[in-house]
Amino acid sequence: MQGSIVFNGRCWWMTFLARAGDVLAPATAPEGRSHHGGQRAIYLSTSRAGTVLGTRRYMRPDDPPRAIFPLNVRNARIVDLRDPVATARLGIDTTHRAIDWHSLRALGQPSPTWAISDRVRALGLDGMLYASSAEPARTHLTLFRWNADGAAQLTRAGPPRPWPQPT
Repeated sequence: MQGSIVFNGRCWWMTFLARAGDVLAPATAPEGRSHHGGQRAIYLSTSRAGTVLGTRRYMRPDDPPRAIFPLNVRNARIVDLRDPVATARLGIDTTHRAIDWHSLRALGQPSPTWAISDRVRALGLDGMLYASSAEPARTHLTLFRWNADGAAQLTRAGPPRPWPQPT
């Protein structure tokens, strides 16, 4: 599909160390920046530092121990939301991609970021790359389809790396 690319590479995911056996499972929250209404999503980063950046909002001092898990992504058909030519070709409006979706949800409003992820899903793509809203030099990858026939393949790529508790 013109505008999409195939992504192969190492990504990172942070979660509680107790979930080590479940690191390929979708997000457990009922909604997030790129999922709602029972949709599947797994939120990754292309760097360990990006993973910390992407999850720090959710860290609490009394959390159980966390770890960063290296994962390999293979044959993911995605769109790079940082590419205005690709997004235009695919009819994806990224105007509100970096909006604080939590504030809108607190007011009972739908997140405009869902329109982006819903469009990517409707195109049959596995996911999307995008710049971190907190630090645009960092890149995140969200997958909607993985480890199924014709979908991206996601596998563990080594042992977890423990992460210190927030202070």
